[in-house]
Amino acid sequence: MRNAFRACLLACLFLTACKSSDKPSNENFAKAIDAYLAKHGKLCASIGRPFPVDISASTLKDQSGTGPQMAALEQAGLVYSSDATAVSPGILGGATQHPVKRYEVSDQGKTYFQELPGVFGKTGSFCYGEKAVDAVVTSSAPQTTAGSKQAEVTYTYKVLNIAPWAERPEIQRVFGDIRTTLAGASKVNETTGLQLTDQGWVVPGQP
Repeated sequence: MRNAFRACLLACLFLTACKSSDKPSNENFAKAIDAYLAKHGKLCASIGRPFPVDISASTLKDQSGTGPQMAALEQAGLVYSSDATAVSPGILGGATQHPVKRYEVSDQGKTYFQELPGVFGKTGSFCYGEKAVDAVVTSSAPQTTAGSKQAEVTYTYKVLNIAPWAERPEIQRVFGDIRTTLAGASKVNETTGLQLTDQGWVVPGQP
């Protein structure tokens, strides 16, 4: 009798918990978005090419682009450079050689380095934090579409585990995406759709 009572109590608690997770509340919406950001919210600055990165003398003088980015990353200790010779295909066949400054990932940089897929193959990236929900700003009333309840949620984000190098002035000067993302924390609104499933609210298409 006592075991039956306990089983009934546990079943009631389970049903209550499930029903609670189905509610269109800011708490449930934030949990759903955070679950998505835990897998897809890593923030990385892409270099746009694989390492090692060769920079010609003329490119080093540019005010923006890969040359200044490499110089700033070297100041931050994430890469190191050496003088090298690069070989390029000649216009009429054969090959030409020209001096370059070759940048490679340092031991410190390997802590943040990650290769990500790009349009023309893998590109080197340095990751500097993770997005998480700061606050839910607004949410639409759930609507039933294609047999499931869906809602649109607008929220602000915060950045967790910010790498110290990402806050350096020389880094933010040449990596506009880092500067914009960090400046937008707790200020910029982002919007996503959510769908109610038997596991509660989720971002659609989440693996």
